Amino acid sequence: MSRLFALNLAAAAGACALSLYLGLAPQSAAGSRPSRERAPAATRSIVQRGGRAGLLDASDHFTPLGEYRHIAAASTLASDLLLALCEPDRIAAFAIARDSPRAYRYAGKPTLSGAADVEALIQLRPDLVLINARVAGVDRVQRLRDAGLHVFDLGAMRGLQTLLPNLRAVATLVGRPAVGDALAQRFEQRLHSVANPLRSAARPGGLYLTLYGDTLSGGTDGTSYHDVLQAAAIHDLAADRYDDWPRYTPEAVLALNPELIVTHTGMGHALCAHPGLNVLPACRKHRVFEVDPDLLGDPGFGMLEAAETLFDAVHGAAGRPEATGG
Repeated sequence: MSRLFALNLAAAAGACALSLYLGLAPQSAAGSRPSRERAPAATRSIVQRGGRAGLLDASDHFTPLGEYRHIAAASTLASDLLLALCEPDRIAAFAIARDSPRAYRYAGKPTLSGAADVEALIQLRPDLVLINARVAGVDRVQRLRDAGLHVFDLGAMRGLQTLLPNLRAVATLVGRPAVGDALAQRFEQRLHSVANPLRSAARPGGLYLTLYGDTLSGGTDGTSYHDVLQAAAIHDLAADRYDDWPRYTPEAVLALNPELIVTHTGMGHALCAHPGLNVLPACRKHRVFEVDPDLLGDPGFGMLEAAETLFDAVHGAAGRPEATGG
């Protein structure tokens, strides 16, 4: 199997997973902006139901507050949140991606391939399951609830706008709301401060772009890719015209005329070899920046490292104070 074929296959699988995760079909570059689901509030308020205090999840299902001591993460995002907020002995199981470079962090704990492991989850008998129902499917979530498990749906992953409320919600559920609030504030501040060393107000116009099979696809306003580009001091040109996960024609990419392209490791050559794109300034001037897909595709805490990596690659010494007389 050629490396390019493997990259395209992985990208196609990722595209399907992300579309399911967000409940979206990729937007056509020639189409109008689709209506986007309302972003969650910055903080989910505690509500009362049947004499108990609790939180409403992304599907408006009530989850009571309690002394949860055996918690299962049925998504990779949930795994990261629990690691940041919860004592290890309260975690029943983690969900990890196959061949994840971060698998070492879950040593000694049962691991799940995701919410599809319904029977494994039921056998574990966790007192709380953190899940993303858009991936798991409503039927699987209902099976877990029918088995008597408390299931909290984290909902769609749209970068910072969903990460922060989910972080605070999980912190509240595990009894550490102040820690969650502090961590959310610190993460947002750190992400927004990545570009602080850049003294110039000018930001290059760029585009996140990849290939799914032979289809040019992106991620812009409403996704973590947009957050990463913004944090790395890159003007996301697609956000001026599109939302979410647009599909592009070569003509649409040429019309955007990006100074630089951001893509996954190993994808740059294939993009610039795509019919018509070799004339792009980004391709002609070798301004295609590749980032590890485990970072660039992470809609959680990995956004910070992705932004830092991209900022250094794009701006280099010019972004550092000593290079600008600071």
